[in-house]
Amino acid sequence: GKTTRQMMELAEGEMVLDFIGPLGLPSEIEPLDGTVVLVGGGLGVAPIYPQLRDYKKQGNKTISIIGFRSRDLVFWEEPFRRYSDELIVTTADGTYGRKGFVTAALSDLLAGHNEVRRVVAIGPIPMMKACCEVTRAYDIPTIVSLNSIMVDGTGMCGSCRVTVGGKMKFACVDGADFDGHLVNFDELTLRQKRFEREERSSLERYRKESEHLAGLKRAPDPAPVDLSFELAPLPDPMPAPEGPRVPKNIRTIPPERSHMPEQPAEVRAHNFLEVNLGLDLSGALHDSERCVMCKKPRCVPGCPVGIDIPGFIAALARRDLRGSYRILKDANSMPAICGRVCPQETQCEVTCIVGNKLQPVSIGRLERFVADMAMGRGWEDPPAVPVGSTGKRAAIVGSGPAGLACAGDLIQRGVGVPVFAALHVAGGVLKSGIPEFRLPDRIIDYEIDQVRKQGVEIRLDTVIGKLFTIPQLMSEMGYDVVFVGTGAGSPKFMGIPGEAFNGVFSANEFLTRVNLMRGYQQPIYDTPVGLGRRVAVIGAGNTAMDAARVSLRMGAEQVSVVYRRSQRESPARVEELHHAMEEGIAFHWLTAPVEIQGNSTGWVTGMRCQKMELGEPDSSGRRRPVPVSGSEFEMPIDTVIYALGTSANPIIAQTTPGLKLNKWGYIEVEERTGMSSIPGVFAGGDIVTGAATVILAMGAGRRAAKGMLEYLGLERPPQAQTPGSQAKPAQMV
Repeated sequence: GKTTRQMMELAEGEMVLDFIGPLGLPSEIEPLDGTVVLVGGGLGVAPIYPQLRDYKKQGNKTISIIGFRSRDLVFWEEPFRRYSDELIVTTADGTYGRKGFVTAALSDLLAGHNEVRRVVAIGPIPMMKACCEVTRAYDIPTIVSLNSIMVDGTGMCGSCRVTVGGKMKFACVDGADFDGHLVNFDELTLRQKRFEREERSSLERYRKESEHLAGLKRAPDPAPVDLSFELAPLPDPMPAPEGPRVPKNIRTIPPERSHMPEQPAEVRAHNFLEVNLGLDLSGALHDSERCVMCKKPRCVPGCPVGIDIPGFIAALARRDLRGSYRILKDANSMPAICGRVCPQETQCEVTCIVGNKLQPVSIGRLERFVADMAMGRGWEDPPAVPVGSTGKRAAIVGSGPAGLACAGDLIQRGVGVPVFAALHVAGGVLKSGIPEFRLPDRIIDYEIDQVRKQGVEIRLDTVIGKLFTIPQLMSEMGYDVVFVGTGAGSPKFMGIPGEAFNGVFSANEFLTRVNLMRGYQQPIYDTPVGLGRRVAVIGAGNTAMDAARVSLRMGAEQVSVVYRRSQRESPARVEELHHAMEEGIAFHWLTAPVEIQGNSTGWVTGMRCQKMELGEPDSSGRRRPVPVSGSEFEMPIDTVIYALGTSANPIIAQTTPGLKLNKWGYIEVEERTGMSSIPGVFAGGDIVTGAATVILAMGAGRRAAKGMLEYLGLERPPQAQTPGSQAKPAQMV
């Protein structure tokens, strides 16, 4: 493929800029009463070598079999001899060592040895499968390493899923080592071909580009990166208010809020430009005048980060945009993001008193307007306290909304704060999961850059739990407190037949390929996406709407949303549902998938579904869907995208002894402070609550920051206990 070709062409001194590891779980290497046979094929020779070395150091007798296509590809023979009681080298063409494949050598070896206790095989999928078939006849435990199918190392996409013993596993989290006799190699072999067509096209383009550059003798200089931000139009001077603000009531304010301008559905369905275009100044001033400035505003308790909503709206109405922005930033480090993606209609706006009789005040749209006006104008205030002045250090694990909000509050109080991001960019789900047409990258980058300018250091390509552990951060690396905001990144599947077919994605994987890996900018970026013409998205939340609308923009001819409940129970925002329907997405309400159908080459061809009806409410308060007898039907499709939510990623828990989890695998914390079962280790966001909204994650990050400041002695806890009084026990959630 292209990537392999690029790596092979690196010259001495050149480097890979983003390198993430280690991935998966450590190999279990132990003393065995007998012989260990280690088989490496091709590039699998490299990862089998450290296992050979460590098995030998454990006192085992070791026999190594390493195979290559020809003599000129043989490497590391001498290091293998150093740790092998016996070494067998094979070449497919017979130009060196034994002629043939490693499996033939393994078969002959086992026929003459009865003391072999374990075989470890690493190499191409067909080689590992063949080795397992050889050892199965002798009932010898066989370990295979599926490192070649890993993608990101964090388990967030599900692309490296494999069936082991009838259960779905993720190689980058549960592996890479598995019991080879339990691995479904036939299924895995078909999945290896899922991007074959795209990889061929990518390689062909690369060859042509390489030939062109060779003709130029040198590569052209890269274009300079434009870091400027186009200022939103703002009149100077601002128009003065028509007169002094007078108290308003429901009878005297405009009944409707301003219309949000947006791209027409028939246009936006074919591009990735932002759908909602934002209010202009007159619209924003009109909407700000609709706020009646309640003496006891009910909207503020509805805001998870506690924005002074009447305050920022009143400043806007006075034409004091900078003052309005300062009020927003006091509580919200990323208002331009929240103004776009937060579900205000179920939080602050749902309690707006104006909404009792009329349309509620457009709080979210006004937040976006003020934040957009501030971009590039230098309205940011420096930290009130010099960065790191307290001498205290906090490590933030995760660069999503919870982690960034926590870091923003701590840096303002003089705590030294690095944020550890697992991937090559910061932003977490903001970058990987929300499409450009809903939350443009330039907005995310700007907001994160403001956090950096406050003094927060962001360290990329750092998987905590792998490269460093939480205990290491607290001891060897000297951090006083740690905040875990890694999100709930592991995708959920239904467990129905056919989920291993090519053409079945998690929404995490699909959106990551399109958003983070720029699949929507093909062929400038050649990220393989593999989308078919007829797409079914399972689920009806915001992520499902994103996946469906992205599919349409990526060229799908027919996109359907399949949901087992009715539209009324859909967890998606009303605006997102409305936009999806306008764009031509089909909806199959009260419908549940039963089986994904496929052909002999491993590709999806259809989906068998069943109609549902609503019964009694379940634990979520929503009516439980009940199958309708005899209602099954088939839906002809070639792509299935699961958007059923996510579960807790186990990486942190696996490497943090004493960290208590609830029955769903989420971290238990004290409700008020966010502190976990380990003193000094705090957590918040989706890793505590499960999948939720951006603003709820930010609220959890701010709450944890307050708890961390109390723990560090930089802030007094509320209602300090008097001598002799008893404190209430902390409530864990």
